[in-house]
Amino acid sequence: MAQEGSSAPRRALGPLPEEPDAPTGGRFGRAFSPDEPSPLTSTGQLRRLAASPSSPASPVDPLDVRGTTPVPPPAPVLPEPESALPASAGRRFSASAEPSEFISAAPRRSAVSVSSPPSPPDAFLPPSPRPSSASVVTNPPAFTPSPFAPSPAASSPLASSASASAVGSYPRSVPTAPTAPSSGPTPFGALGEGVTGAGTPVASTPSSTSTPSGTPEEPLSRRGQKALAKAEARSAAQAKKAEDAAAAEAKKADAAAAAEAKKAGAAARKTEAKARRSGKGTPVAAAVPSEPPAATTPPPVAATAAEEPRRRTARPALIIMAAVAAVVLLVAAGVWVLSLRSGAPSGTPTVPNTSSALDPLVTAADLGTVGDVTWTEATGTADAVTPTCLPATGSGLPSPSRSASRRVPVAGSDVDALVQVVDTYADEATATQAYGLRLTQAGTCSNDAVWITGASAVTGLADSAEAVKLVVQDQASVFHTLLISRTGRSVSLVDLATSESAVNALDVATVVGKALSRQCGGDLGTCPSSIEATTEVPPAGDPAGWLVEADLPRITLGTGRWGATDPFTTLTIPGSQCEGINLETVSGTTSAAQRTLLLADDESAPQGFGVDMVVYTFGAADDASSLSAKLTKNISGCSDRAPTATVADGPSAKGTGAADTAVSGSTWTVTQKTATTTVVYRVAVITAGTRVVYLLANPSSDYDFTDAQWKAITLRAGQRVTQS
Repeated sequence: MAQEGSSAPRRALGPLPEEPDAPTGGRFGRAFSPDEPSPLTSTGQLRRLAASPSSPASPVDPLDVRGTTPVPPPAPVLPEPESALPASAGRRFSASAEPSEFISAAPRRSAVSVSSPPSPPDAFLPPSPRPSSASVVTNPPAFTPSPFAPSPAASSPLASSASASAVGSYPRSVPTAPTAPSSGPTPFGALGEGVTGAGTPVASTPSSTSTPSGTPEEPLSRRGQKALAKAEARSAAQAKKAEDAAAAEAKKADAAAAAEAKKAGAAARKTEAKARRSGKGTPVAAAVPSEPPAATTPPPVAATAAEEPRRRTARPALIIMAAVAAVVLLVAAGVWVLSLRSGAPSGTPTVPNTSSALDPLVTAADLGTVGDVTWTEATGTADAVTPTCLPATGSGLPSPSRSASRRVPVAGSDVDALVQVVDTYADEATATQAYGLRLTQAGTCSNDAVWITGASAVTGLADSAEAVKLVVQDQASVFHTLLISRTGRSVSLVDLATSESAVNALDVATVVGKALSRQCGGDLGTCPSSIEATTEVPPAGDPAGWLVEADLPRITLGTGRWGATDPFTTLTIPGSQCEGINLETVSGTTSAAQRTLLLADDESAPQGFGVDMVVYTFGAADDASSLSAKLTKNISGCSDRAPTATVADGPSAKGTGAADTAVSGSTWTVTQKTATTTVVYRVAVITAGTRVVYLLANPSSDYDFTDAQWKAITLRAGQRVTQS
């Protein structure tokens, strides 16, 4: 018995005896002895629990008669609301309902006897509060017999019959189990629905839903059963709708992921196909699954309409992960390809040798039979080589972000080879600056043995490209074709050397185009297409507008070195004595300047052998033409005026300079004899726009330029002057 005011639950009280020998009949009659467990329903137990020793005595019942037949206690009668009863109002295995659908748990009137009068007002059971949320589904704990329950021997047939009647509305399997001997009154909490009147435990069936506290589980009326059926049908429809929506969502995600995977697969196949077309090397391919990986969809789980979980599948996540993996592999392949171009400035090894189908450098396969020689395969990307006339560093030349270089040799030759360097810069503007400086290097060429013999403009190869032909005048001449091109941020320097004859610019450009096609497109620059080469002026040298050392050939192969003075404006040019005017004080000019080039380190050369170049600039082309015509006339008729002079006409020079400026002139060989000596002069006069160029060389009878060489020097002088 709990103390007054205690929060501990009140223990059940045994029935109060009304007569010592016989039970009282009527509605309040007792059908069982005080020592026997009560078979009352949960409502009856609550009613008994609500009673206390201080409760007033029951009113005298006029129908209180001696009972001969045990009558079960009254079953509660729940009032029926205007609306249909919810599914969880007292029916087991029902769907949950909204909290507003619950009704009061007041006891129902007994339906056992038609003649039973209405029960008096019950002041012990206040209406139970309506629940504010869906009830939580829990499984009842396993039944443990109370140590205070009476033994089966204490139960009479009358008690067994009454107990069966009380629980007959809920069929259960009743396994027998031993119970502890009775040692006291049975607590009220031990008399659950899993206990028979004799105290035998009954296996309880877990309920899918729980009823509000204090609400007895009683059969529903016909109206309640209809409402329950409607609620269950509505729950099933909502569950089906949620399942269909989840299936549609999964199908849509599968389709999107499959499309993404297909796109990634197509990109990978395209990359692989491009690698295979390029020839040698190991193609880079991304492993892309041909089909999305299968995923197992979990079976649908039944749930209430209020708590239906959103169904998901693993298929979309797996497909997206596969697509992302494919993209990562493609990006990794691209980074690996770009690493082939990494390195230091030209001529400095930075990366190991490697071969790839995406090789940015020219290969032996690209060269084929160019030069009518057999090229040897080379796979280096950091060979310590530099093209002729193009040093790794120079004044104002920016340093590349990375550099790749290679030398492709010819079988059985130490001379024939192709050297290529590809410098990549931080941006296109820097690459353009480097390209211009490289052209100046090629147009000047500080190599003492080099003679620049020609140049070509190349179109259709890259963003910009130009070729220069050189001859290295050693004991055995070696012919070089330089090709300088810019593609996006990369500048390619190619030097193809042969010992037989120079390879024309178009053939070299075609070979280089095969390599450029592997590093172009988009922001990487223009790709080769319809390559053409046309003759043009060699790139401007330093200083621009003047002949440079590489414009003059050696007289003796393998010997001699040309040097030049800076241009100066105080003219010191005596001439050949056939010009008929003072060359140092020509009138009508806006400017006049001179540069002298001298040959050194050749013992066979006459003392002070060299070439003087004088440039007269006028305000109009007619004034320039007038001076040119006067000089030409005077030199050609020199032998008529001076008996000691002999004049021989040389080849005429005619061509096109920069900006399509017409260049034309004449050459002569003038010999002046005296009583003791003979002096030989090479003379040339050429006109280019508003400028007149006068050339004077001092050879000897046995040490001189050839007519072809002097003609080339004359034409080059006229072309150079148009570049300033």
